[in-house]
Amino acid sequence: MNKYKTFLLFPVFKNNKFCQNQIFNQKNFISRSLETRSLVQALDGSIIFERIVNINVPKPSLLVSKTIANEIKYHFNIDEIDLIIIDCSLSPIQHRNLERFFEKKIIDRTQLIIEIFGLRAATKEGKLQVELANLSFEKTRLVRSWTHLERQRGGLSKVGGPGESQIELDKRMINTKIKQLKKLLLKVKQTREVQRKPRINDSNLIFSLVGYTNSGKSTIFNNLSSSDVLVKDMVFATLDTKMSLVNLSNKKKIILSDTVGFISALPTELIDSFNSSLEELFSSDYLLVVHDLSNPDLENQAKLVFDTLKEIGFSEESLENKVINIFNKSDLNSNVDDFDIKFKNKFVKTSALTKEGMKTLKNYLDKLVDKNFIDAIFYIPSDSLKISSWLHKNSFVYNDIFCDINFIGNKIKTKISIKKLKYFKSNFSHIRMDSM
Repeated sequence: MNKYKTFLLFPVFKNNKFCQNQIFNQKNFISRSLETRSLVQALDGSIIFERIVNINVPKPSLLVSKTIANEIKYHFNIDEIDLIIIDCSLSPIQHRNLERFFEKKIIDRTQLIIEIFGLRAATKEGKLQVELANLSFEKTRLVRSWTHLERQRGGLSKVGGPGESQIELDKRMINTKIKQLKKLLLKVKQTREVQRKPRINDSNLIFSLVGYTNSGKSTIFNNLSSSDVLVKDMVFATLDTKMSLVNLSNKKKIILSDTVGFISALPTELIDSFNSSLEELFSSDYLLVVHDLSNPDLENQAKLVFDTLKEIGFSEESLENKVINIFNKSDLNSNVDDFDIKFKNKFVKTSALTKEGMKTLKNYLDKLVDKNFIDAIFYIPSDSLKISSWLHKNSFVYNDIFCDINFIGNKIKTKISIKKLKYFKSNFSHIRMDSM
């Protein structure tokens, strides 16, 4: 793919009243600028020029003042540029006016992230979600997206009248397409729910890796599951949810999932469109929240992750019970005490790259699994072979001994999950059981 030659414009909002997001203020500029450059790189863009613009009050027409706009236009060789990226959200009017003023293709931060998601989406569901996000965004941009909006489509009535304007027709077409995509995604969601039921009913616990993009989730996933999910030092290197069975000690297993990473000022359109993927998190028994220890902005990134989890429906109590923090990239910085984040009392320190701490993490998961299982003895009558078969299938059986003293049948010593035990008691309440 040919690299886009880009002009990267960083608006810095001096007045909190007009600041769209805390990342756009002066205090967070360094971390934000590094992140945005990595976004441009993920789009395969080559940054030719950069410019920081301090904004006290954003201008409704061009965001920046006409003086600043003229300075940029005539001070930089805009002819060398393919694309101008404005690192904040633009209104439809600002977007249209800036493109007319510079006579160049312009995208804002929202479009930049949506474009990257479009490049990374590999599955049918992922592509549908990105298309829905893009159309939801473009619907608000019709004011600047078309050059023929002045035309009108005449009515059939002899009485006449203004007819249907082209912008109304285009909006109606987009709304129709959005409805079609939502129907398709609803079918995907229903299929997901069917696929999810066996996992929920399974005795294996589900652990989901979540966290800020490029924190090392996929490398941890690969280490634990012996998989080969794409790993790159790049934002949104992977997009679609991956799942794998992970073997622990004593034949114990867990289901591990790797989800899309979060990022500052994540477009609402993407959060809404990717709801069906994010819903996978609700069936998880634990959330492994991965943090990049080498990033000085770790605390803000962690806050954003927890805020986003709340935004999609997790309660504080639920997060308290489910979250396990993983401080990754300890080969670059090993001092966890420098950071103050939520739920820090439960954490593991790792370096997925050097594999340091991975054994400790696996042992930690092993202990969590043990907390959710109990040892029990079941007395299965000889005429209840189906129940014996169920226990062998749904628990770890230590031994199965036939008895003919005081009781005729099989004495089965097993390790069973609390979730499965509840099912057993509700369906086979007549069977005797002793805890060990």
